[in-house]
Amino acid sequence: MREKLPRQYVLDVSIRSLSGRPDFIVSKSNREAMHWIDIWPEWPMHGLVVCGPHGSGKTHLSCLWRDHSNAIGVKGSEVSKVLETVRENDRVLSCFVDDADLANPEALLHLYNHIYSKGGYLLFTAKKPPAVWQCSLPDLISRLKSLPISEIGLPDDDLLKGILLKMFDDKQVSVNSDLINFIATRMNRSYSAALEIVERLNEESLSQKRAITIPFARDVLGEWF
Repeated sequence: MREKLPRQYVLDVSIRSLSGRPDFIVSKSNREAMHWIDIWPEWPMHGLVVCGPHGSGKTHLSCLWRDHSNAIGVKGSEVSKVLETVRENDRVLSCFVDDADLANPEALLHLYNHIYSKGGYLLFTAKKPPAVWQCSLPDLISRLKSLPISEIGLPDDDLLKGILLKMFDDKQVSVNSDLINFIATRMNRSYSAALEIVERLNEESLSQKRAITIPFARDVLGEWF
């Protein structure tokens, strides 16, 4: 699905909606990973690893799959705690593990084997591919390396501007392309930074009863830039 971005701002992005989740903007930096989400359940080995730096959107993207596939989601650091529950619940057929490189290796291997034995699906996120994880279990790394790996980077210019536009539009805040360019060229390149900036500007705009312009953004966000 492709929708026109507001205010005739031409970007190489598309806006996707999946299973009730908020719109997710796709660009060249995450298009391959989005393709894997699109073709599920036609995944080789019934699994996928999504890698990328903090703030690249890999967790958000993976949550789209989690909701679409009715999988459970768990942080890597909590795999040991939920493993027994997963084993005892026949309805759990698929699982999304965020920051899988932080999981207890033995617990993660047991989770992998259990889900795989049921014909389910697994999606793992991490900053780096499994081949470079500090892991003492060769069996686990061997299994993870057999899965397709999709690496995504921090938002490129088009994606970052599209994200800012979408966030302002969601709040029914009118901004122009000059403001978007001003912010995008100065901010940290991450989804979380974009959200924090939009929230801050909107709150201050309402509080001060001022329109969000470049001078206003410079005043409010001066210490960030």
